[in-house]
Amino acid sequence: MSSFLDALNLSNSGYLGDSTDLSPFPVQPAGWLAHRAGEWSASFSDRALSPWISHSFSSDLSDLAENSVQPTAVASDPSAFNLSYGYGVVDAAAAVTQAIAAGATFPDVPNVGGGIWGLDRVKAPEAWAQGYTGQGVVVAVIDTGVDYTHPDLDNNIWMNTGETWDGIDNDGNGFIDDVLGWDFVNWDNNPMDDDSHGTHVAGTIAAENNGFGVTGVAYNAKIMPIKVLGPNGGSYADVAAGIVYAANQGADVINLSLGGGYFNNLVAAAVQYATEKGAVVVMASGNEGSSQPSFPANLASTWGIAVGAIDSSDRLANFSNRAGTVPLDFVAAPGTRIWSTVPNNTYSAYSGTSMATPHVAGVAALMLSANPTLTPGQVETILIQTANPVGIVA
Repeated sequence: MSSFLDALNLSNSGYLGDSTDLSPFPVQPAGWLAHRAGEWSASFSDRALSPWISHSFSSDLSDLAENSVQPTAVASDPSAFNLSYGYGVVDAAAAVTQAIAAGATFPDVPNVGGGIWGLDRVKAPEAWAQGYTGQGVVVAVIDTGVDYTHPDLDNNIWMNTGETWDGIDNDGNGFIDDVLGWDFVNWDNNPMDDDSHGTHVAGTIAAENNGFGVTGVAYNAKIMPIKVLGPNGGSYADVAAGIVYAANQGADVINLSLGGGYFNNLVAAAVQYATEKGAVVVMASGNEGSSQPSFPANLASTWGIAVGAIDSSDRLANFSNRAGTVPLDFVAAPGTRIWSTVPNNTYSAYSGTSMATPHVAGVAALMLSANPTLTPGQVETILIQTANPVGIVA
């Protein structure tokens, strides 16, 4: 089991960034998530696997890791693949149109404008105008937790209808009173964000369209809060556990705005498991400015979809990891100076592929609200087929 004890290595400066630009701190050899005045510079620490494997679903992961099946090949046209930005910028109007086989792409609508430039760039309002807003779709945010009391999120938080606050595991899933999700860092039923990253991600996906604050790409979707990272980091074991929990609780889309420097069999098995359970897994490519995605985004050659970041001028962000020379499901999305929700009823602008990824997760939710019968493979294929490469400056 030693291979499952690897620490999660989020190795890059500017994982979050701040209200002005990315953090200037260099890559750290063992990881890089520690927040001080908006800057991230320290490392993740190991967590023992032994307390975790005693829980009810650990055997599912062990079986997957040892008996993984051959994945479905990427359904893409390699000739359209660009080694910097993959297949282009995600396009909600074209993707939802294809999801329902509507023929002509939805017509343009006036821009929302203001500081939320990402909505217009991914053409979310065009899908909204046709009545597709993420309704009926659950998006799991596997991250630092979510501030589920934020007034721009509180009405869009998923609830486990099989549980109630009574100290009993009513639904028999191994988690007592997991009404709002689960905290794998502290192993309790309170996935509150004690950082800000997960709340920011959640707002980009599904902040409410309520006349104040910000609006999410899929503003009627539900957010399933799953906490796998604490103020000082987390582990591959907790990330894998969070992915499996999300899949078992019926998440339609899983957002992974995190990444590591090396492969981990347990996380890979969990991503496969979630995909085979019907979840679209959307993964940040990483912020090293590397020529290829980090782990787990590099799994997009077989499972899920990887996301790079562009700025408001359609330049591929200098921090964004590129798509690489081997074709995989990879698209780009807005990822610089993205305004969204943060804890304590406030808002802030962050930059990173962590911010680009929830735009794509939101578009996947729009697609599934239009056509709930789509498989993860179909969603990913449509996303790359309809992505727009025109005008991107690599």
